[in-house]
Amino acid sequence: MRIVVVGSGTAGSNFALFARKIDRKAEIIVIGKEKTMQYSPCALPFVLSGKIPKLEDIVVFPNSFYERQKIKLMLETEAKAIDRERRVVITDKGEVPYDKLILAVGSRAFVPPIKGVENEGVFTLKKMDDVVKIKEYLEKRKPKKAVVIGAGLIGLEGAVAFKELGLEVLVVELLEHLLPTMLDKDMASIVQKHLEEKGIQFKFGVGVSEIIGSPVERVKIGEEEIEADLVLVATGVRANVDLAKQAGLEVSRGIVVDEYLRTSDKDIYALGDCAEVIDAVTGQRILSQLGTTAVRMAKVAAINALGGSVKFRPVFNTAITELFELEIGTFGMTEERAKREGLDIVVGKFKGSTKPEYYPGGKPISVKLIFKKSDKKLIGAQIVGGERVWGRIMTLSFAAQKNATVEDIAYGETAYAPPISPTIDPITIAAEMALRRFR
Repeated sequence: MRIVVVGSGTAGSNFALFARKIDRKAEIIVIGKEKTMQYSPCALPFVLSGKIPKLEDIVVFPNSFYERQKIKLMLETEAKAIDRERRVVITDKGEVPYDKLILAVGSRAFVPPIKGVENEGVFTLKKMDDVVKIKEYLEKRKPKKAVVIGAGLIGLEGAVAFKELGLEVLVVELLEHLLPTMLDKDMASIVQKHLEEKGIQFKFGVGVSEIIGSPVERVKIGEEEIEADLVLVATGVRANVDLAKQAGLEVSRGIVVDEYLRTSDKDIYALGDCAEVIDAVTGQRILSQLGTTAVRMAKVAAINALGGSVKFRPVFNTAITELFELEIGTFGMTEERAKREGLDIVVGKFKGSTKPEYYPGGKPISVKLIFKKSDKKLIGAQIVGGERVWGRIMTLSFAAQKNATVEDIAYGETAYAPPISPTIDPITIAAEMALRRFR
């Protein structure tokens, strides 16, 4: 069997490796635009700040590793079209026949139509080349004031990186608060206060209408012009669907797949940022666009493309980050989104310490849990704290994946040791607060 993978990022690279583990004899070919196989786009802000010393450090495996696995690489190659009737991928370096085709074409940075957005000194942060360009500009122009457009994960991580490099930083967000798809306003305000204490400024509910000067000199925000000599556009990403659309496959915001990750053509699969998945709470088709989702999709698609039958489970979009030593973890439904979706929910909140009050060194932690009123199931959580957020958000996410109820969390077994955690864990107390509202 000949399996052709279009896309050398997280989804495509992991698919190739999983497929090779399953079938040692299949011919596997990966077509990719970039020079390397999988690297971590999530690590780019940390390369920019210098926390990760070299850009090359974020490449997961060298190209030679894949070649030793007898995976043929066609890098720096662009797939131009798919001829489904002849079962070939048409590239800028010739045609590649396939038996099974895997579309792992990823996403691209969305750049809104702002006047001056093409000017020198305006950047996105999606690819390795973006870091190279920003670093060259920092060295050449020595900018002092950065404006970041967008207060999502990449925008905030980029803002922190610029601040750590000594720039003044202003973040502009069109919506009412930072991390609007991950946090409610009450939880976002904790993060905002922390970042403001570190010197990052914010403007909410207003957009950038013009970038003036090339190189950048000023940015127009609403009716106000402010000085800036570097702009980062971090307004989200869009799924790459053009290749699939050209081939006549069903597409929406992303490529439409079934629960086995097959497209509308049973011999073509799609996975990663470009493919739609099912939301675990609403059952709607959504774009997940997380590295962890891409890896899980790669595993499922590899099994199915090689004759297996495994369903890809709906997603809660469990995510975590750290901004100036403040950890933020989240998954599932926010209170704000639940209201937009018309869901009847019950919320439990608790603010406390990561350690018992008598033990020194405890750090503040805030927990917010979202339960569906009709069946008491956990459908979302947000945790902001100074430490150990990762373990708690993972625990809650797994619980939600197993259909845990408010009683399961409130009466669940937890671990305790004075240097690590209180006898009654913050997530337990948050669940108890919600349980009272059910009675």
